[in-house]
Amino acid sequence: MVNLMGALEALPPTQRDVCAFALSSSVMLATVESVKLCASKGLFDRHFTRKLMHIAVGPIFLLLWPLFSGEGSSHLWAAAVPLAMTAKFALTGLGLLDSEADVDAMSRTGQREELLRGPLLYGLVFVCSTALAFRTVASAASLMALCAGDGMADVIGRAVGTHKLPWSSRKSWAGSLAFVCFAFAGSSLFSAIFYAWGWSPTPLSQMLAPLLLASAAAAAVESLPFADVDNVLAPAVFVLVLRLAAG
Repeated sequence: MVNLMGALEALPPTQRDVCAFALSSSVMLATVESVKLCASKGLFDRHFTRKLMHIAVGPIFLLLWPLFSGEGSSHLWAAAVPLAMTAKFALTGLGLLDSEADVDAMSRTGQREELLRGPLLYGLVFVCSTALAFRTVASAASLMALCAGDGMADVIGRAVGTHKLPWSSRKSWAGSLAFVCFAFAGSSLFSAIFYAWGWSPTPLSQMLAPLLLASAAAAAVESLPFADVDNVLAPAVFVLVLRLAAG
């Protein structure tokens, strides 16, 4: 990794960003295809495959951000990585691309049209967050709320969520608590990492309270009885509350 970074840093910014796009796309594609392969071998059921994909791709993508130059249009090159993957899912959902493995991995019921709802919105959040706030704690934290928070809320909720929320029969107290805990843990982790990398001027100790408040607010929104759109609403509310709380 050190040799790779050294080689990238020796390149002009645009060349570095093109190489970073290619490398990042390869890593993300390998991640998705590995999960799909395990599912095709019968190691995972459809639900677990969806959630594993939902949780894993965010942290991996964020850890690839140092490959990009951080100059000029590097944020657009970085955003092009999830954009390309989202475009593939959209084409599959529209029936213009035949990918049964993607449908099996991304849909709840095996219907390709489902890729045009939750998975499409999920990918667009990555694109917008990267393009508009590349290398910021707000961007990384909101993606962790989406991946770790929302993802683990479903996993924990299905496992031990016997006590349902009064306003949403599909959601549970256990799931909402899991959202807060995992969103807070994931966003705190990347807040500390970005501070260590010099991308954030604020140490983690000063971010803990705002991150916890933002995690709770996003969990409250995620608990509402709206399907799929929580992929957009939860990270959006997280960013809004974080900015207000952090000042």
